[in-house]
Amino acid sequence: MALYDAMGQVVWTRHFLAAQGEYVPVTTIYQDNKSTIMLAENGKQSSSQSNRHLNFSSLFVTEKIKKGEVKVAFCPTHNMLMDFFTKPLQGTLF
Repeated sequence: MALYDAMGQVVWTRHFLAAQGEYVPVTTIYQDNKSTIMLAENGKQSSSQSNRHLNFSSLFVTEKIKKGEVKVAFCPTHNMLMDFFTKPLQGTLF
């Protein structure tokens, strides 16, 4: 899940900027997976096998959201501009 991968970079960048004396507003991370957003915001772990490995990652993200350092917002897949650079184009988009 990209949200959990990006969180370490977001936290590092926030701490770096704060150490330089810069004001760091709430950081918004855009996600196109509503299940991931709900898991991050609620901090509840599903009983399914696929979410058990996210125990520490989801708690870390949930903590940052509750502290107000990070906000996760929904963005539809077709509006994700970086997907253009990282994923192959298919069909009519090509």
